[in-house]
Amino acid sequence: MLKSSLLEILRTFSKQELIKFEDFVMSPYFNKKENVLKLFLEIKKYAPEFSSDNLEKEKVWKNMFPEKEYNYGIMKNFIHDLTGLSEKFILLEQYSGETLRCELDLIEAAFNRNIQKFTFGKMDQLEKKIDKEIDPNKYSSINQYLFIAGNYYDSKSSFILDYDLKQKREYSLRLSSEYTLYNFLVRSFKLIHNTTAYEMQETGTVKKTLLEKFFLKLKEHSILEELLLKEDKEQPQDKLSKIVICFYLMYNAVISKGDKAEYDKFKSYLHENIELFSGHELRNLNACRHTCTLNLKIPRAKESLDWYKFLMEKNALLLKNGLINNNLVTSVVNYSIALKETGFAEEFLNRYAGSLPADSRDNTYNYCMARIHFGRSEFGKSLECLAKISDEKLIRKYLLKKLYLMIYYELNDYESFIYAFDTYAHFKKRNKLISETRAEEFSNFGNNVRRLFKLRNKYDKFESLKLRKETGEQLWFVEKLDELEKSKQLIVNS
Repeated sequence: MLKSSLLEILRTFSKQELIKFEDFVMSPYFNKKENVLKLFLEIKKYAPEFSSDNLEKEKVWKNMFPEKEYNYGIMKNFIHDLTGLSEKFILLEQYSGETLRCELDLIEAAFNRNIQKFTFGKMDQLEKKIDKEIDPNKYSSINQYLFIAGNYYDSKSSFILDYDLKQKREYSLRLSSEYTLYNFLVRSFKLIHNTTAYEMQETGTVKKTLLEKFFLKLKEHSILEELLLKEDKEQPQDKLSKIVICFYLMYNAVISKGDKAEYDKFKSYLHENIELFSGHELRNLNACRHTCTLNLKIPRAKESLDWYKFLMEKNALLLKNGLINNNLVTSVVNYSIALKETGFAEEFLNRYAGSLPADSRDNTYNYCMARIHFGRSEFGKSLECLAKISDEKLIRKYLLKKLYLMIYYELNDYESFIYAFDTYAHFKKRNKLISETRAEEFSNFGNNVRRLFKLRNKYDKFESLKLRKETGEQLWFVEKLDELEKSKQLIVNS
């Protein structure tokens, strides 16, 4: 059971959620099977990690039914039923947090039952929230707000028609159209960013999607510029317009493939209107900003670290559930180390370590500390941290193996380097999910480290220049090549 979906879900529950889930399972409305409740009460003993050997199916059965012989089929059904309840629970938890959607669905349910007075009252309440009380930046995703608002005014238009109300439908239809278009634009710009980011990771040509082609046609005729950027003195831009414009400028920067002027427009506009966005959207836009920089000739580490520090000041790094993304923490640590800010890296890591997801917290922490020790040239301590990591995620294994290669070069341990490099080939054969692009990148990285070893043993200026050109902006290679060149100069001068 240790690798079951049930335990995978339960590991994400906070202490308070486990209490709520127990009430959920005990409720006869959701569960009428006593043995399913019994199973949860047995499993609950091993919270929050749910990793004890006592959670093997046979052991759990023995504790539940000490007098009965183990029955695989019955136990499987118990687990299936409890898994279904956990799925329903997280769905309801997600849904209950989306207050506007709950209110809209309640209005439509009441309308379908023809409860007219109640429906009108709820419509009036929801409209006030959409128009006045609700600030779009309070929602994790602006698309949630736009989707609800667009659907609400569309429904209101239908209510006016069906109930033969003495109101004009024009206002509701106009707002429904506006919110629906805004939602489409923002969602489209996000999708095009994701597609572009994927294309940049692939070595071959990727066909343009229909959505990309559609927006390129709009751009040819400057249609979006006319709709979004043309200033109207009689109707100044409101918050929603500015949000959509920011995503449009992001789109322009992404498709420009390295136009710094387009990137600066996007970055400047985002900075000016930062208060309009939720933490979730700021993290999205920061990912978009990072994609834009990949084609720019600017020091990306400093640019990115400055933005992460800015988001930290705005308390915009934590997810809605109070956790922080593993990759975000790793990125901040790596950028800090590249800029020789290991003190900030450790301070940042310790500040957010408790917010890392429980199932990967120790591994992420130890990997980041290994990077920090590496940045301080404490290679022995770095290896000690790496030895503590037991992680099955392919991307982490890839990063770990790269760090091992760098450490063995720093320690001038060629034998260990060769062993670590060769094990990746075996690792790749066992894991068919590794992309060819990722495998080729690692192979190139390892071969370039091997070339560093050769240059250290016998320096060749031509080979050094060739390696410097091929490794480009990879800071560690730049540093190592600088060290070798300086060492060669010292030998010549002596």
